[in-house]
Amino acid sequence: MQLGISTACFYPLPVEQALDEIGRLGLRAVEIFFNTESEYFEPLISEIERHVHENGLEVRSIHPFTSANEGILLFSEYTRRTEDAFAQYRHYFETGQRLGAKYFTFHGERRMGVDTDGGIIDRKLNVYRRLVAAAAEYGLTFTQENVAWCRSADPGYLRQLYENVPELRYTLDIKQAHRAGQDWERFLEAVGDRICNIHLNDFDEEHSCLLPGEGTMDYDAFFGALKRLGYDRQVLIEVYKTNFSSTQQIRRAVERLLPYAQP
Repeated sequence: MQLGISTACFYPLPVEQALDEIGRLGLRAVEIFFNTESEYFEPLISEIERHVHENGLEVRSIHPFTSANEGILLFSEYTRRTEDAFAQYRHYFETGQRLGAKYFTFHGERRMGVDTDGGIIDRKLNVYRRLVAAAAEYGLTFTQENVAWCRSADPGYLRQLYENVPELRYTLDIKQAHRAGQDWERFLEAVGDRICNIHLNDFDEEHSCLLPGEGTMDYDAFFGALKRLGYDRQVLIEVYKTNFSSTQQIRRAVERLLPYAQP
């Protein structure tokens, strides 16, 4: 396994500056969280690409800022908006290909309190199949992340996707599982053999997101479970800027994780 980090840790620092911070930490694997549309276009994309190369980074995953609106963009009954969103996401996939990314991280529909679908209707499953196929055209694996405020907070929902969209893969986020009141084991039970990206963090009784090693997360158990699954991809630290006061705290988190994964 390779230890890395998400640029989201440094938000609202501009992406290219976040990449410089990551380079100084000595990490190589990175997920780029794009924060606005202009970052997918010139001249900013060339600037981001330059900072990736100058810092010797490997872009493993990209994450779009439109993740907050993916339900209305892609899963409503308004077909014209869905098609416009597909064009937008194809551009995201093209950007990922340019940066050498392997994975695309997706939130999906919000959890609205009442499930009016009675499951996942075929129209929405077809959207997933189209997204998976479109990402593959650009060499990306499309991954559904578990997110506390989305339908993906429910391991049962992810299991339905697992059964109906065999090509779909998954990003496991520890803090999002905790915020949804779920143990990370539930997600491994539901989709574990198709997980190919991990957002790593910690938590305790009072805090839902902390740097690894600053909470009560059992990393021996977690990494042991990953090894039993044969997981050998990246594990990416993803916290918020408010979770640390200096990059030295991140360095300590990296040191705590070195017995499990190499940078």
